[in-house]
Amino acid sequence: MTSLSIRPLALTDREELAALVEANLPALEGGLSILERRFPAGQVPVDLVAVDARERLVLLILGSGSNPAMLLQSLEAYAWCRENGALLGRLLPGASIDPAAPPRLFLLAPRFSDSLRRTARYLGPLSPVLVECRCLEVNGERGICFEPVEGDVEAAAPPEPIPPEPAEAPGDGARDRVKQLVSHLERLSFRGTFR
Repeated sequence: MTSLSIRPLALTDREELAALVEANLPALEGGLSILERRFPAGQVPVDLVAVDARERLVLLILGSGSNPAMLLQSLEAYAWCRENGALLGRLLPGASIDPAAPPRLFLLAPRFSDSLRRTARYLGPLSPVLVECRCLEVNGERGICFEPVEGDVEAAAPPEPIPPEPAEAPGDGARDRVKQLVSHLERLSFRGTFR
């Protein structure tokens, strides 16, 4: 009988965590291939950029999971990638990416706060996939366990609808939705500061 030694690891170095996620990417989702590390999507450094089996761009952002700013950063990265689809082909040469498909967002953290989970639910189709990751040492080897967050943390009333701004040109609907969501997240962050 072989003994199995498992102990949790508390990784605080973001680069170490990114390397561990990259090394175990098939456990997160089959068919993901890494394209770039620390990719600058506008003003947001995306920890890992990948492509999935259907040639959709996948943005993986790592964080603590307790700061709602993580959601805001993911939306900023998403918006930048949507607006700069043609540029992505030049920045990620050789990558086979479907330029018409919207990027997918993954937020990875050791644990997500209830407020971040609740807010993410109301982002609708823009909601990132929340994945809690547990770093482990098994028989002296480092590994990671991915646990997608599912279900409601607690019931919450949907946010009041924000009237859309008039569209300036065709195709601006996504930009307007992102602006509305950013405004909503900023209000939530402001409220959270005074609790």
